[in-house]
Amino acid sequence: MANLSKIASRLDAVMDLMGPAIAVMLLAMGIDTYRDGGSMGWPIAGAVLLVINLWVAWRRLARRRKPSPQS
Repeated sequence: MANLSKIASRLDAVMDLMGPAIAVMLLAMGIDTYRDGGSMGWPIAGAVLLVINLWVAWRRLARRRKPSPQS
């Protein structure tokens, strides 16, 4: 029988890594758009989104590594 909590935990970790991956794609597209004469806002938005996603992923993964005290 499958351990559903273990599966959910792994899916949660995958979702934590999908945010930065999507932000990197947005940053790359923003840089290409800027090089083609587009707005500087796209690379800035991609960079901000990447930093936020990395921060969130770091916090969640750090919390997952530390076992919480059980009362």
